[in-house]
Amino acid sequence: MIKKVIQKLGKSAVVFCCGFALIACEKDDIAEVGKQAPEIATFDLQGNKAELANWRGKTVLLSFWSETCGVCLAELKELETWHSQATSDVKLIAINVDGEKTDTQKTVEKRHINQLVLKDQLKITAERYQVIGTPTSFVIDPSGKILYKFEGLIPKDKLDELFKG
Repeated sequence: MIKKVIQKLGKSAVVFCCGFALIACEKDDIAEVGKQAPEIATFDLQGNKAELANWRGKTVLLSFWSETCGVCLAELKELETWHSQATSDVKLIAINVDGEKTDTQKTVEKRHINQLVLKDQLKITAERYQVIGTPTSFVIDPSGKILYKFEGLIPKDKLDELFKG
């Protein structure tokens, strides 16, 4: 009987240690200003996988948004306007966090959103980037390091800095 108890304790200890190891690994995949941006787990509206590595060498603005967020939709249009007047080479990427519950393609067409739109269907990317509310945006430099995190609207002076280089 004691042998069985020891075996069960041993198995529990292994599971416990593995759990801590997984948690420790996940900590490396959390977005922090000044650190490398974690990979995104998203798909474009045609179902193709999208990776940050595709835009390495460019400044990237990730904008997390929801279709039920009026402020988000207004900011997406404003970002497109700023981008069209930009003198710097910034890649705009709008990441929808609504999962499967909405028809993002229909919203993009109805709202005339012209930037790259990706879906975070499983909300893995939102979790990695610790997105609590929308809009939330990140500026990532050409080497993949996070320069800024904005919760809410991006301040106008930062938009000037970003798009006017």
